[in-house]
Amino acid sequence: MKTLVFSATYNEAGNVQGLLRGIVAAVPEADILIVDDNSQDGTAQALRALQLPQLTLIERPGKMGLGTAHLLAFCHALHHGYDTLVTLDADGSHEPASIPALIGQIRAGHDFVIGSRFCPGGSLSYTGYRRFLSRNANLLARRLLRIPLTEFTTSFRAYRVSRMRAFSLGELYLDGYSYAMATVVACAQHRFRMTEVPIRFLDRGYGSSKIPSFEIFRGVHNLLRLALIRAVRPLPQAEDQPLNACPHCHTAYSWIAFNARARQPRGACVACGASA
Repeated sequence: MKTLVFSATYNEAGNVQGLLRGIVAAVPEADILIVDDNSQDGTAQALRALQLPQLTLIERPGKMGLGTAHLLAFCHALHHGYDTLVTLDADGSHEPASIPALIGQIRAGHDFVIGSRFCPGGSLSYTGYRRFLSRNANLLARRLLRIPLTEFTTSFRAYRVSRMRAFSLGELYLDGYSYAMATVVACAQHRFRMTEVPIRFLDRGYGSSKIPSFEIFRGVHNLLRLALIRAVRPLPQAEDQPLNACPHCHTAYSWIAFNARARQPRGACVACGASA
């Protein structure tokens, strides 16, 4: 099974070397993709210093956001013919040692696996307000979306890549952290076989959180929008999602075309940020 492990970075120089060593120890046969948003703290240099032959580093020209970085990883995995895509955060909150458990569920026949802090056996190092917010946000998502999972917001996940061609990538072109719940809804809409495995979620290592305070309010708005979509939209037909070359940076697979109902622009590149 050809596996790609992906993480997005922005000023994570203090964490990335430990992350990559952990990935190599957990899944030595996997390839690794890092998408860096022009970090100013030496993140890219720290990655190159490891000289890992299985590492692909894509450096984008600016801070383009976590959602588009994950879309770029989706396109990269599809274009290069991977069987499994694993995604995790670069800040030390996700333990690479848990990756084999996620891959094992893909091998067992599931299409989407999420590492859960809240299912039996999972744990969360947060305390106080942050713990309350995380737990109740996911409980609210479960009730509104009516998807039988305990976790919706963490990015520690595994996908069967062949099933990802059913995604309408333009509808997943979202700012901030809203992509996380939108992707779960897309998997449910297309009847992916979904499951979760327990993980330990740790507080980040070096650096500070990149989540802006207003993201909480945007997340609530997006959750309500997704719940409405789940309630009224008919099951979409499976599509063979095409991959398009960017006319600006010429990356062979990074141009996301929006459908007729989408807002302008009509397309955008998740590698260079160009739009038209």
